[in-house]
Formats: sequence, C-alpha cells, structure tokens
Amino acid sequence: MRSFALPVVALVALAMPASAFAQAASAPGCAVRVEFASYAMGIDRAAFDRVQALLKRDSGVRGVEVQRWGREGETSLCVQLRRPGDARRVFGRVKAALPAKPRGPITVEARGGLRFAAPRAR
Repeated sequence: MRSFALPVVALVALAMPASAFAQAASAPGCAVRVEFASYAMGIDRAAFDRVQALLKRDSGVRGVEVQRWGREGETSLCVQLRRPGDARRVFGRVKAALPAKPRGPITVEARGGLRFAAPRAR
C-alpha cells in the first residue's frame, strides 16, 4: 500500500497548477497574500516593487515570504502580521497601491474573506 501512495501523491502534486500548489504550501501562515501573475509577458514589476516597499515600511508587518512559482516571474507575497487585526488595514493599503490597469493580473487576499483582483473581471 505504501509503495502505491507515493506515486499517487506525486501525480497529484504535479497535476496541480503552480499557483494552486504555492497557495496550498503556505496559505495557513499568510494573513495577507498578494499574487502577481502574468499574461505571457512578465509581471507588473513596478507594482511589485511598490507593494514590497510599502510592506517593508509598515510597522505592523512581521515578515514577507516571497514565493516564485512561474516561468515569467509570477510571484506571491505571503505577509505575516504582528497583530491579526492589522489584516484589513494592510489589505486596504496594498489594494490602494495597485494600478488600475496592471501589466498582469494581481490578486490580494486577506483573512476574513477579503479579496480584490486587478484588473477587475467584467
């Protein structure tokens, strides 16, 4: 039985999309998650740098884990906070820092069900 389980687990892990695998790997530790995706031309690097700088200056942020998961620079930021109550505030600050029309899709999620995607789906 044990020899059968290992190939099945490996197959399931390989079948998962890269973004789903990255989310499954660290979602429980993220108070706020920011995902920078691509339309086959790389991520919006200016928005990525702006969000990283914002998080670095925020005193409520304990740490930021950078998870690279794509071939074109696709990256997720997993933000750990000092206080759970800061999630809504940090979510709002990150959302406000994003461009209206980013170069690629950007998604911000926070505990409590907060979710924002740019550009917005029509």
